[in-house]
Amino acid sequence: MRVINVNGVFYDSNAYLIDAKRKALVDAGIDGTRVLKSLPPDLDLIVLTHCHYDHIAAVPEIVAATGAKVALHEDDVAALKSDHISGAAMFGRRLPALRVDRVLHNDDVIDLGNVKLTVIHTPGHTPGSICLYDAATRVMFTGDTVFEGGSFGRTDIGGNPEHMINSLETLAGYDISALYPGHGNPVTTGVKESLRASLANARHMLF
Repeated sequence: MRVINVNGVFYDSNAYLIDAKRKALVDAGIDGTRVLKSLPPDLDLIVLTHCHYDHIAAVPEIVAATGAKVALHEDDVAALKSDHISGAAMFGRRLPALRVDRVLHNDDVIDLGNVKLTVIHTPGHTPGSICLYDAATRVMFTGDTVFEGGSFGRTDIGGNPEHMINSLETLAGYDISALYPGHGNPVTTGVKESLRASLANARHMLF
């Protein structure tokens, strides 16, 4: 699976282009103009790992340019009506109008033709946070659930510490070759050790 990382700038999230038969973008960031420079005109789908402004603000601009559909977990859809819950207010912004075309659930499969992504519901950062796992390549996109260096997503913006620990326990059970987080660098070596460190740190810091 070919993944193109459109690295986030400052508070902007990473956006990952999956170059499959049906091209998909995992998260969109804030600056649509910047992200569009790396996208093909035939982008089919934008999969949002959660509802926060720094991951979704660019969606309307990208949709207008490509016609891509938008997917989000059912437990985060309601947040798209709130500047507070979505975190837009933290940036001093209003949340742009955004339509969800596909409501996601745990264990859903997103079929991109030659790539199949399984939706893993990982609440903790937000109620509807998800990770995406490709069993064929053992690649996982983790949004703001877990990052490199033993870090994990904050739980104080509509999140839940207990749910975060449960989600990290779930992820620790997967065989993962590469981890693509919502911020920072991908993890391509020592992934299992990195996940275990994130779980240990969460258990220590959250309770």
